[in-house]
Order: sequence, then C-alpha cells, then structure tokens
Amino acid sequence: MDDAASFSGIIKISNVSDFIAPSQMCILPLQSKESDSKIQVGFKSRSKVVDDQSKKKVAVTINDCLACSGCITSAETILIKEQSKPKFLEGLAVAQLSVVTVSPQSVASIAYKRSCQLSEAANLIARTFKTMGVRYIVDSSFGRLLTLSFSYDEFKKADLHRPIFTGVCPGFVCYAEKTHGTLLIPHISRVRSPQAMMGALVKDYLARKFDVKPENIFHASIMPCFDKKLEAARPNFENESHYREVDCVLSTEEVDAILDEYNATESSFHTGKVDWLNALENGKLIGSEGGSSGGYAEYIVKRFVAEIKRPIELKRTVKDKNLEIIEVMDGETKLLAVAKCYGFRNIQNHVQKLKRCKCDYDYIEIMACPSGCINGGGQIRGASIDERKQILDKIDSPWSNDNSEMEQELERVKEEWSIMNPDWTNLLYTQYRAVEKSIVDRMSANW
Repeated sequence: MDDAASFSGIIKISNVSDFIAPSQMCILPLQSKESDSKIQVGFKSRSKVVDDQSKKKVAVTINDCLACSGCITSAETILIKEQSKPKFLEGLAVAQLSVVTVSPQSVASIAYKRSCQLSEAANLIARTFKTMGVRYIVDSSFGRLLTLSFSYDEFKKADLHRPIFTGVCPGFVCYAEKTHGTLLIPHISRVRSPQAMMGALVKDYLARKFDVKPENIFHASIMPCFDKKLEAARPNFENESHYREVDCVLSTEEVDAILDEYNATESSFHTGKVDWLNALENGKLIGSEGGSSGGYAEYIVKRFVAEIKRPIELKRTVKDKNLEIIEVMDGETKLLAVAKCYGFRNIQNHVQKLKRCKCDYDYIEIMACPSGCINGGGQIRGASIDERKQILDKIDSPWSNDNSEMEQELERVKEEWSIMNPDWTNLLYTQYRAVEKSIVDRMSANW
C-alpha cells in the first residue's frame, strides 16, 4: 500500500483499507482573532480587505492534536514534522546516554524487504544505530513482558468495567477519547503499552542505574505505526519536569531509509552473556505466543487456564481474519470469553454492541489496523499483509517458544528497580480523558 493509501483520509472503510489513519493535514482552520465590530445606526463601515498588521506564523503541535477532536487520531503533517529523522539526529547529538527501542513488527518488515532472517535484520538495525552513536538498541518486547504480566493482574482485580479493552493501540485510544469517551474509557486497560513501558524503563530504571538525569537521556523508538508518534507525546508519559519518556518515534519505513543511507558493515555477533540491553545486536528477539500484535488475548487465556485445577475446553471461533473469539468452557458453562478484534469496522461493531449491552466478552485485544500491528501504517508497503505475517510465523522455533531467559532477566530488573525506586510500579499505568467536541470541531470534521 502506498503513502497515499496510508493517509488519504481520517477513516477508510472498504475491503482493501480498514484503517483509523491520520488525516493528511490539520482540518481546523487557523484563524486570526478579529476585533469586535459593533453595528452603528447611520454609519456605514468599509470592509477591510487587506490587514496591514504583521502576523506571527501559527504552528500546530502534537499536543494540539491530542487536545483537538477535529481528527480521530492526528494530522499526518504534524507527526512527520515533530517526529522525524532530523529530530532524531538533533536529540542524539546532545544526549549523554542514548537508547533506541525496536518493535519486532518493524524487524519483520525490514527482514522481508531485505530477504534476510529476523536475527540478521535485528543485528543490522543495531549495528546501524551503533554506528550513529546510540549506546543501547533494545527490543520493545521486553516492555511487552511487563505489559502482559500487569494486564493479567489488572484483569483479575476486575476494577474496570467488562469487557476490558487493551490500551496498547494509540489509534484506538485516540478514537475512544475523541468519539466515545464516556462509553469506552471506563473499559480501557490502564496498563501502559510496551513502548510506554520502555519509556519508564529507560528514563527511570536506566537513569537510576547509570546515575544519569532523565533529561540527559535520549530515547527513540522504531514502530510499525505512525500513531505511536502521537502516543509518545501524551502528557501522561512526561514527568513533573516535563521531559518525555520517548523523545522521538520513527516508522519502519523511515528506519529502512536510514539503513540504506548508513550502510553498516557486515554482521557480527558477540559471544558472552546476553541480557536485555544487548540481545537485539546479538540477533535475539523476544517471542510472542499469541500472534503478531502482542498476544494479549492469548496471554489472558493462558494465565486463566493455568489457575484452573480441572479439565476444561478451549473453543475457538474465527469470524473472519480480523475477529477471533476464544472461550474457556467447563462443560456447558462459559468461564471466560476473549476476542482478538482488528480493524475499524470490527471496532465499530463492538462499540454498537457495547451501547446495546450485548458485548459479552471479558477481554478484547483491540487494534485499529486490519490484521493488527504487523500491518501498521508505518510498515514498508511493498510486501503484502500475508507475506509479512509469514515472516513472523517462520520464527516460531527460535523466537516464540522459549522466553525463559528474558523472563528471568525481567525478574532481575524488577527486583533491582524496586530497590532503586520503591514506587516503580506507579510508573506502569496511565490514564485517559474524553476530549470535548466543540461546535467548530463538529462543523469542520472532514469525513
């Protein structure tokens, strides 16, 4: 899918495209404030055609996008301007410590384009950014392990209204906040996304571990989704000093261009102890047992079933490639129902069911892009969805089956983090807010 297809409108609904995509430009007019004009009897005023006053250039920021309900997600031009390669290089140049977080979906897309193995693509990305001066290149799935674990803890507490929606997709979160805030926000998981988890790890855990001020750390991420740029700018992911936990987000396509430009040397894998800070450069990625969008629904089922001490049945129903339902059955009794829901059409259907109190699931893994994160708008568009999916499927053995090493590594990090910051778990949650729709927003909306 080309760029035009990725960004042609706020929402695309067809058999080919089913994205919640950024709008191509800011849809609200930037108007100058004019002085009040009073009607006076017997006095005819002449319209002022040319304003001779000098005017300042108006700039729209990502924060303006977050506060505005004009577009469902954001304006493409703003995302590209504030989160781009020049911004990345600018931040890298002044940082005392630099870290780049890489999503496995981006690695898969780059591996397919370059006809190489996942391990080779991971190593290539790491070597390229090392050449540019980055200290650590890490796998976002290390943060996902935290997201999964805390999501199940949250699910068991049942503080949220059922069904619980995952809050890891920024496209869905923006849609919920801007169109159905009162209805959807009480249902969205408060657990941070993997990108935001990595932000907390880098700007709190690593800052304390290496005795570096968070504002002197530059943290960038490579993501398959343009709206991850918007997520990084959310005020929830800033501390009281107003530094961002993720300073810059680059899409897979943007990074692919960087790989071409820098042309790093031949691959080389280091021997010795592998930990979460050097695993990616050693070609090791953290697996996902429940699909290429993070495996949230499957993880909830796996943990739930593990706590049941009697034989049960798993019933799977695939409605279409973007909707799968998993039910845990004890005879005729349904103990749990979860769904994997991808694409805007399915999101709309579930919103309507929720309005009618007919959404019977306990937990929904929900993503704005059809086919989920592997088909994010920031991916390299030359490959088909099925071909990119096959890349992830091919790594089941070396990538998906055994995460025990990294899970042990995570336990070590959690223990060390708790000593350095007793309140560390407070950093792993977020909040949402409904964005008020103004009359101007409703009149200006470009559907």
